[in-house]
Amino acid sequence: MGTKLLSLLLLLEDNKMVLSSSQKIYNYLDGNGNQYIIRDRFIEFIPVKPLFSSSGVYNGGNYTKKEISEKQYNQLTSILNVAIKDKKNHIKNRIKSSGMIVVEEKNKEKAYILSPDSLEKLKIENILHEIISN
Repeated sequence: MGTKLLSLLLLLEDNKMVLSSSQKIYNYLDGNGNQYIIRDRFIEFIPVKPLFSSSGVYNGGNYTKKEISEKQYNQLTSILNVAIKDKKNHIKNRIKSSGMIVVEEKNKEKAYILSPDSLEKLKIENILHEIISN
């Protein structure tokens, strides 16, 4: 009985590691350089502090990490994926007030830079602010 239980626990641990290594993680950097990390059930907001802002004055607020619902996760990732696919709103280099999506999956990263006047950028930032504020 002990050996079967140990084998089952090892199998579960192996499956957990496979799931976590294949999980997609979305990073979004807004026009001010604030970072949002979106993963399965959580969103993490890492604000820019004055020392690291381009003006030396801007403060992005307070660090926040909170659980999000499956509906919120799906809503966020849907908007991010639309922006990723909409190449006409992409630009080659990161400039002030542009947005950037970085997708991490299977130990690989892919970045997409959104034009400052992109409608998709506005949608992403609006939903992120809404989720972080509530």
